[in-house]
Amino acid sequence: MRVQEYWIANWQLQQLELYRREAAQLKLIATLLADDEITSPLLPGFGVRVQRFFI
Repeated sequence: MRVQEYWIANWQLQQLELYRREAAQLKLIATLLADDEITSPLLPGFGVRVQRFFI
């Protein structure tokens, strides 16, 4: 089983890049900033503001 979603954190810019696997390729879905909330269809009910990753 392959990883279906990647989150790449940039602590200097305090942002997350969200990638999902589509047709054996990783596709950038969103670039989220500190005030944004990250959610995932792979984690039902999960949601957290991006800034929480950097405190």
